[in-house]
This record gives sequence, C-alpha cells and structure tokens, in this order.
Amino acid sequence: MTRFASKLGAGALGSTLLLLVAPLSAEPGLLRTAAVLDDERGYCIDVAGNGGELRLDEPLETHTCKYGAPLQDQLFELRAEDGRIEAVAQDRCLAAEALEPGARLHLRACDDSALQRWSLAWGRLRAAAAPELCAAVAPGAGELAATPPLVSPVYRRRALTLEACGDSERQAFRWSSPDERGSSLADTLRSGMPPAVAAQLASFGRVFNGTVAGKTAQIYAELERVYAPEELEVRSGLAYGPHERQRLDVYRGKVRRSQEPVPMIAVFHGGGLIGGDRRSTANVAAYFGSIGWVGVTAGYRLAPEHVWPEGARDVGAVVTWLRDHAAELGGDPERIFVAGISTGALHVATYVFMPQVLLPGTPRAAGGILVSGPYTFDFARPGRGELAYYGTDPSLYPQRVVPGNVTRTDIPVLFFTAQWDSERYTVPFAQLYSELVIEHGVVPRYRQSLGHNHSSQLLSIGTSDTSVSSEIIDFVLRTTEEH
Repeated sequence: MTRFASKLGAGALGSTLLLLVAPLSAEPGLLRTAAVLDDERGYCIDVAGNGGELRLDEPLETHTCKYGAPLQDQLFELRAEDGRIEAVAQDRCLAAEALEPGARLHLRACDDSALQRWSLAWGRLRAAAAPELCAAVAPGAGELAATPPLVSPVYRRRALTLEACGDSERQAFRWSSPDERGSSLADTLRSGMPPAVAAQLASFGRVFNGTVAGKTAQIYAELERVYAPEELEVRSGLAYGPHERQRLDVYRGKVRRSQEPVPMIAVFHGGGLIGGDRRSTANVAAYFGSIGWVGVTAGYRLAPEHVWPEGARDVGAVVTWLRDHAAELGGDPERIFVAGISTGALHVATYVFMPQVLLPGTPRAAGGILVSGPYTFDFARPGRGELAYYGTDPSLYPQRVVPGNVTRTDIPVLFFTAQWDSERYTVPFAQLYSELVIEHGVVPRYRQSLGHNHSSQLLSIGTSDTSVSSEIIDFVLRTTEEH
C-alpha cells in the first residue's frame, strides 16, 4: 500500500512537508501529523474515548498514534471518488462543524454535505469547499491522556480544529500504515542501551565500588525518562512496621485505566547490609507505577542493629502490608512480586527460599526478582557487612546463607547478573542456581544483563534501555498467566 511519497527539503514555506497521495488500496490507515511534535510516535486523528467506550458524538482530537495496538479509533480511509474520509470501524465520515476558523471536527453519518468533503495533498488536509481552511493540531504541549497499562511512554492528546492554512508543522498530515512503527508496549524486548552509555560502563570493567556506583548513577540521572513526574501519584513514608526504616513509598499512575486489580512490585535496595536507602530505587517503583501497575520501594532494618534473618523478615512484612492494603491501592493480593538488588536481592532470596526463618503466618509472594545478589560469601574472609549481619561465629555461616539451605522452591524466580558483575555476585549466583537445578529439579528463569554493571541494571529501568524492565514485565505476565 502506497500512502505517501518521499520527504521534500525545506522550501519557501520554511518547513519540511510530505507529499501525500490517495491510498492505492482500500486498506485503512492512520492519518497522522508529519512532524513528531512533542511525541516521537506522532499524533493521529482519533475518536474520543477508549476501547469499547468511544464517545462518537464528541469532537475528534489528535492523540498519540497507537502503533502496534488494536485500532478501532484511529483507522481512516480516503474515498478518492467523493473526497470523504471515512472512519471505517464506526461507519461515519470526517465532518467539520462549520467552514470557519476554530471549528471542531466530528464524525457524522456519511452524506453529500460540503462539510464532509476534503482535499489531501502536499501535507495539508483542506476543506474542499473552503480550501483556505486546513485541519490543525492545537499549539503547545499535548496533555496527558488515558493510557492502557504497559504502554510506554504515556499517551498524549491535542485538540483538532480548522484554521487558516499556513506553513505551520501543526497543519502537516500524512497517511501511515498501522505497522509503520514498532509497538510501544513496555514489554517489547530489546536492549536499547545508548552506545555512549555502553562504552562508559565497559570502561569501568568489573570493578565496582563507591566511585563507580556514583559515576553510574550520574550517567543514568542524565538520561531521559519514558514517564514524567506529573503522571504519578506518590504516597511516601508509609509504615509497614514500627522501626524508622520500615517505611515504603507507593507509586501509581494517574492516567492508566484498568478495570481489574493490577500486579504490585516491591523493590529492595542494596547497601552492603549496613547501608543504602529506599530512594535509590525510586525510579524502579515509579516506572512500574507509570505503566499501570503498583510500584513500591521499601526500606529495611540494617546491621549491626538488626542481624540475620531480619532483612528477610522485613521483606515478608512488606508482602503482608501489600496484601492487607491491596484493595485501596488497586493491586492484586495474589500478584505481589518482590525484587531486590545486591543485598536487597539477598534478603528477597532468603525470604523466597528459606521460609523456615520467617515469622509464622508470613504470606507467600507470587514471584521473586533477584538482581545480582551476594547469596553467600567467603566464610574465611567475611567483609564488614557480613560480620555485622551474620555475626562473628564462622560455624553459623553455613546455616545462614541461602545456598545449602533451600527448603522452598514453589515461588517462581527470575535471576539477573550483569555482564560486568564481579565474582562476588556471579559465584554465589552460580552456586544457588546449580543447587536449584541439580538438587531440587527446578530451572528458574535467568537473564544476563548485557552491557550493564552491578548498579546500572535497575538504574536503567524507566529509560529507553528496556533490557531489564521488559524482562521483568514478561516474567510477571508469564508467571501470573501460568498460575
């Protein structure tokens, strides 16, 4: 299907236009802005409403083009024989409410009215009976629009009116095939790491310390997010226990529509057992909130004040809190997932695989996401954090680490290690994974985060690099579909 020709260079009109031609087949398409404006997916002429709740009598608008999604509200077809533009799924035609500047566009029952006759050429959608008037997108940034879960970034919309024809890019339209762009669903698996970021992370090698962690955080702080703060509703400092560190923050999207309870993901930070803060994983909770789920970032008590196995018990306490508050959060109490990075992953792994150390009545999570955890350590050379958390008696270490003490394997698990992780994380992972496969007959899902170092894995979540976030989303969906 040929709907448009090649781009023309900027000419006397001072902007780049597309030469538009009538479709050569009856296959419908999207009628979109030639320029991306403030949304790289472009704006398409759109019927108001969403899904099965279209508001056919309201004015048409322009809306983020829904490439890769089921299209019932953005499919149009130019009827070259009479100049009408038909909304195929609604069996109505594009109509101006009047032939004057500022008039809105609507869908009306198709007839022979001059209000329904259009000329589409040289990037301009003109009223045939008043060729000095062109369809135009409203100026300014688009406002947030209702967006289904998993679409990322969020949808935006602008008004659509007639105005005097000119050289504005807001008046430039073209046809687009529904598959011209890839899906904007958040679970589309691809790496997407910018080459400059990959080069910087590779330059650090397998060394990971405070300096590298700080530089990595700065790299990702400068990357654009696929969500904006105004999309989110945040409840901060909610207590799930009496200690000052037993606090969590809940992130939910304001513009997502879900008729059913959604998955909840709680993420636990790293910090070597004696440090760290829940704010370091705020981007993770915010991202999962932005795609329509409930995102949670949780703190936990630290050593040496609180020792083994209190970290795992705090994970269990968060699961209990989320189960008890699921209804008010719009979450599904049967789809609570716990994720951790580094020592946060250690606490999650202890909770998942060692229920014998948890408090009685601790509920079972739907799944665990373990990102580069130190699930064991060299008993002959414990570090400061291990001594503070596990104690100073080496005879107790074999009973307290996760490998060798697995008693539960019915919670689905997704493991991550980073390409640039050191042996401190890869060796414990190998030990635990081998035990699960050889001794327990289970084969958990595993992903190596290519190009990433220890901390960049979770820092990437919410950026254009979806290698980690898409894997987590797919794990959550597959897990809940299979159980």
